[in-house]
Amino acid sequence: MFRKYLSLCLILLLAGFTMLSAQDMRTVRGLVSDENGQYIGGATLKADGVDTPFKAGRTGQFTIKVPFSCRTITALVDGYAPVTLDASAGFLLFQMKPQTQAGASAQAKADQAAAAIALAKAQQAKAEAEKQAQAQAQAQAQAQKAQEAAKAEKEALAQKQKEQEAKEKPKQESKPQEAKPASKFKSQGLIQSIDFSYAYQFYSGTIVYANSGLRKYSVLHPLQATYSIGWRFNYMFALMAGAGFQYNLFSLERPGDTLDPDLYGNVKVLRYDVPVFLNFRCYFTDTAVQPYLTLSGGLYVLSFANALDMKLPLKQMPLLVDLGIGVSFRVGGSAAINLALSARTTPWPEFTQTGFNGYPLLRIVPAATLGVSF
Repeated sequence: MFRKYLSLCLILLLAGFTMLSAQDMRTVRGLVSDENGQYIGGATLKADGVDTPFKAGRTGQFTIKVPFSCRTITALVDGYAPVTLDASAGFLLFQMKPQTQAGASAQAKADQAAAAIALAKAQQAKAEAEKQAQAQAQAQAQAQKAQEAAKAEKEALAQKQKEQEAKEKPKQESKPQEAKPASKFKSQGLIQSIDFSYAYQFYSGTIVYANSGLRKYSVLHPLQATYSIGWRFNYMFALMAGAGFQYNLFSLERPGDTLDPDLYGNVKVLRYDVPVFLNFRCYFTDTAVQPYLTLSGGLYVLSFANALDMKLPLKQMPLLVDLGIGVSFRVGGSAAINLALSARTTPWPEFTQTGFNGYPLLRIVPAATLGVSF
């Protein structure tokens, strides 16, 4: 079984090496002929850096792939002197010359000597590998034997100690079950919270002006800061009352263009809102990380535009509703860091063909809130 796994690993290793090598190859073409230009078929081609030789076709032509690192290619034909050419040329023409008998004998001797050296190296490498494998097997056997001896000694010592304790130690009455330690978090009492939130209005509305056609508006980015105080009844429920300040900026102008206020009225509105609300929270766990549900309801008691312009009428007192989910990270006592995502109503302006005209509408916007409670 081990030999099968070893053979499979060698096959996969050779396949991976072949795929890796194929990515760094180039093609070399050429022809093998004699001095008179007659082709010589079946010539052997040895490329520098490639162990496996190549064979030319019956007409002397060849097309081979060699690594980019290959510098020379040598053509070998029985009865002809070897010819070596630069592999970087686009087309290689090997013109073989007849080899003298002395040169052939010298070449044969050189080949025999090289073969003998290669065989000796292979035998030496095989002997070293076998010796190393034998030493490793002996080391593993000794280590396993030592582990078994240590395990047996440890078991004997444990058994002896257990028998000694059974003789000397009197029987003891079972101890009463220890009480569960109290939670380190405060789950009841006065609670305060400071929250900062940012919302983004995805809604895009349209207005038709007599002199400019269809206009779009969607810029509404409410920033809100609130403070609330209340009572936490237990680890699950808390009720708080609070107030805050909300900043809004929206515009009828599209990016890159400017509207004349004399023609279109107040096209940029900077608005401030003051919400007053009740907030209810329902926590789901009594752990350091508490998921919770939050619900706020109230009114925007003040809502005015452009800071100094207090004459714009508020046609109705806009309703505040905020519903969301969050996570409270408790840091001890009643202190916690809160993260929440919610859907919130916010005052939305009315635009007419003469510009801004009060706050009669509400829009629902998604909001992200970061807060601290204590």
